[in-house]
Amino acid sequence: MQILSSQSGVPILRVNAAQSQVAIPVRQAMIKTLYEHFEVLYEQILPQDPSIAAEHTLKQEQEVYDISNKTTYRNAVLTSIAALKRRPKPDSISHPSVGTNADIARRIEEKKALDSLKITTTHLEHHVLTLDEMRTWGYITEIPPGEGGSCPSDEGAVQKCERCGDQFQVKRKEEADECVYHWGRKFMNKANGERRRLWSCCSKSDDDPGGCTRGPHVFYESKPEDLHRRHAFSNTRSASTDEKDPALDIVALDCEMIYSTGGMRVARVSVVDSSGKEIYDEFVRMDEAVEVIDFNTRFSGITEEAYASAILDLESIRTSLDTFINSDTIIIGHALENDLKTLRMIHHRCVDTAIMFPHRAGAPYRISLRNLVKEHLGKVIQAGGGTTGHSSVEDSIATLDLVRWHILHGPKPKAKPKPSPTPPPPEAGDPVTTTPTPSASKPQTSLNLDFGW
Repeated sequence: MQILSSQSGVPILRVNAAQSQVAIPVRQAMIKTLYEHFEVLYEQILPQDPSIAAEHTLKQEQEVYDISNKTTYRNAVLTSIAALKRRPKPDSISHPSVGTNADIARRIEEKKALDSLKITTTHLEHHVLTLDEMRTWGYITEIPPGEGGSCPSDEGAVQKCERCGDQFQVKRKEEADECVYHWGRKFMNKANGERRRLWSCCSKSDDDPGGCTRGPHVFYESKPEDLHRRHAFSNTRSASTDEKDPALDIVALDCEMIYSTGGMRVARVSVVDSSGKEIYDEFVRMDEAVEVIDFNTRFSGITEEAYASAILDLESIRTSLDTFINSDTIIIGHALENDLKTLRMIHHRCVDTAIMFPHRAGAPYRISLRNLVKEHLGKVIQAGGGTTGHSSVEDSIATLDLVRWHILHGPKPKAKPKPSPTPPPPEAGDPVTTTPTPSASKPQTSLNLDFGW
């Protein structure tokens, strides 16, 4: 067994000397040299993960030991050190230079396999959600009742704060009242035989009064009719019979959202094609009369400076998306119903990686995109922290790569049940009802859910 020294930081090998074909002092000397080079290589990322150099040193040494013998061991270690010296210094945990030599070689081969896979609609048909599946997972599959866009902003009205739970008067960013809250999630921790629920943001107990962060009060709406009142839902355009229809067969899409006087609204839309090439990335200007309350930068990655460059409003964004998305296009996303809701888009050809890679506890639990990418692709995304946040381009590519991985390595898809018939559109004046779903309201943050933020 190998453990880390808690004093010097240099890993110490703990193995049975009789079972090692190379003398332990020789191996320990090589470990010390490896560690020194990993420290130099990782100098920019060690503050984020102080133990990473030691962990990778032990792993690298074991890799060398496993493929060498008593005679070749020393030269094999020196060869691996020479490879370390040739690497560029990583500036993030997700950088390609992070890992052992075998890790990097494996990632290169896996990336080649992923990149060489040309995804087609044939690959995806079995993964396209049925209408019943979409309703189960909270997708809005019909245009909600009521007049769309009749109340774009709730400025001046009283809402319940999504952060602290208090009632507050909705005010724009410059005038908003202060909220003290926890931005993290609750998790169960066991220490000294005692189980306690703690906040992931500050490790304080969940019964501790107050919060660890200050910001404005904000609100979130999830009922279809409420969202429709803020900005009208509409169907993606029908496929043209013209052979020159520019719409693509497959795209991957992700949005970033901010808090406004009209609830949570889309502020950035990114789309990549089936090869992972970026084809659209735009910031979104709020609708007329809708004002920003909080840019939610920790999760959205949107800053005031970035938002200032937004030119197109949501209606114009939707018109732009019509260029390469029609009703036949398969849209790939993670927790995609959130992106479609914020785009006010009704679309029935969806592949959702949150459902493709199910949580062991079943619905409504979901594995986060970050964790799926780390587990299956060996990469770290959304590593920007509280100042940089997520990137919708990065997340779009990540969901596409997860689908590629699933096609190459996942279980063979099972036959889908026959879909429920699509209801005919209501006649003018007819009442329209929507079927409530388990995720019709925003789930509690204590659940391990992913909202695409």
